[in-house]
Amino acid sequence: MWWQTHNEHRAFMARGVYGQALYVDPKAEVVIARFASHPAAANAANDATFLPAYDAVDKYLMSQ
Repeated sequence: MWWQTHNEHRAFMARGVYGQALYVDPKAEVVIARFASHPAAANAANDATFLPAYDAVDKYLMSQ
């Protein structure tokens, strides 16, 4: 399923049930593929860690 992040770059993501993600930020020209196999079939427990990490990668790469 595809999700909009509603961040300043209008990035979007495909998310899997066990933590997999494909993060696409057209403005920063960044694609992050995250392979995962968490024991729980939910993303909510990981969002607080990984969503800010994707954003931090964007900001770092755009500052270079």
